Amino acid sequence: MKLLSPSEFTVGKVGSAKALSLVLPTSKYEETILVGQIVEAATAVFLSGAHKSQFFECEGNETWGGVIIPDVRIEVDETSLVDSARSDAPPLSVIRTDTRLLLAAKTERSFGRLTHVTLHDNLAPAGEFRAEFAKWQVVVGEGQNTRVVWSTTDVSNE
Repeated sequence: MKLLSPSEFTVGKVGSAKALSLVLPTSKYEETILVGQIVEAATAVFLSGAHKSQFFECEGNETWGGVIIPDVRIEVDETSLVDSARSDAPPLSVIRTDTRLLLAAKTERSFGRLTHVTLHDNLAPAGEFRAEFAKWQVVVGEGQNTRVVWSTTDVSNE
């Protein structure tokens, strides 16, 4: 069972969420959303529902909301590496490249073309190398208090 302390979340609209926030639905009309950034603009990616893997800019958005968990961490399943020799990473895969951790997402009418939403920046440089992961999870807490608040299925099968 994953339990959140009152100090670990708030409730509101995605327009008020900062990068590395997970937004959990509070009704059947909302979806799970992860907030990252493109350039310096907070950008939301749907992790569930009819719009799964699509992104939109957060600023001023009053349509989507829910339980907002800020300052989440991303953990990857190292056994779920995607063959980087093939074409692009599948939607919702996590990519470690240069100094960033990215999430592959698409626009509403992308026709398969993916955009990379930054989840973490200023990581140790990876040089020219990259690794793509099909399974990953969102966690809160540290050490023995770490809790998984959301996890993927294998996105390479979608």
